[in-house]
Amino acid sequence: MEIVGYNKEYEFTDHLNEATITCTYDELKKIASFLDEVVKKCDNGKSNCCVHLRDYLKEWDKSSSDLIILIP
Repeated sequence: MEIVGYNKEYEFTDHLNEATITCTYDELKKIASFLDEVVKKCDNGKSNCCVHLRDYLKEWDKSSSDLIILIP
């Protein structure tokens, strides 16, 4: 697994050794549901599977962080 970071201009910043997600319990449940949906969409390790949290959250806007899951 590799975790990378991007700034608000979508420019690569660095490879991260660890990342912190600060969220409410309700936001955590949304992230968990999102990950469940990713597992279904990328079933059987489908290659080139790329899914954004922003596409699953109706309330997402450009000031919010995005979580991108990529299976190359």
